[in-house]
Amino acid sequence: MILKAFLVIFGCLFLGQIFIYLTNLPLPPSVIGLLILFGALQSGVVKLKTVQTLAKTLLDYLVLMVVPACISIMQYLDIIRRDAWVLIFATLISTFLVLVVTGKSYEWLRIWQKRHAQQREKS
Repeated sequence: MILKAFLVIFGCLFLGQIFIYLTNLPLPPSVIGLLILFGALQSGVVKLKTVQTLAKTLLDYLVLMVVPACISIMQYLDIIRRDAWVLIFATLISTFLVLVVTGKSYEWLRIWQKRHAQQREKS
């Protein structure tokens, strides 16, 4: 069962690689692969129980996959130190923008849901 899950996940990642290669889009192929996997799960082409055990296992060991990337950042400490203010400023601005856009999106969605519910009650 785990082998089938690996094949499904890596197959979706491979399809993402092919898609990016053919379209030359400036997106990470892994993101496209995850979207393909999401679409396959939503459409029922892939059953959730097929990949669920592997997904839980991978999430359990996620820290081990992230640590090497964090350690490799240490190679660029001189660049980070040189551009620290730019990085801090960009992080603060982007965090603020994400909070505002998320809040406004939620607010808009709630208004839309209330209007939609009122229209259903009237009809």
